[in-house]
Amino acid sequence: MGFVGIKAASTDFNAAIAKTIRKYRNIPIAEVKDLVQDNDYLFTCSYVDPEGINMLLQIYHDFCNVDIQSIIYENDSVTSVQKLNNWLSSHEETVKQVEEDLDNESLAEG
Repeated sequence: MGFVGIKAASTDFNAAIAKTIRKYRNIPIAEVKDLVQDNDYLFTCSYVDPEGINMLLQIYHDFCNVDIQSIIYENDSVTSVQKLNNWLSSHEETVKQVEEDLDNESLAEG
């Protein structure tokens, strides 16, 4: 299954990165530092997980608010905030359509 993730754009660790990530993940500061210095993902989720994608986007925006450059990836290829927002919008539309279809089926059977 595919994934999306976020990395710091630089391998220079700072406290703001740790503070931001620890709002979303319960991991030690030393582990955050290692992830940054190893240019590893600070957060990942399945690309079919809307809650995870929303959290990733929130991390991205939190980083922007404290002037931390970061990069979002989909399956190890750089992707954009816009693409993830489009996917979330499409997912919401699909969920609504499925709910409507199920409601219509229930009414037809009833």
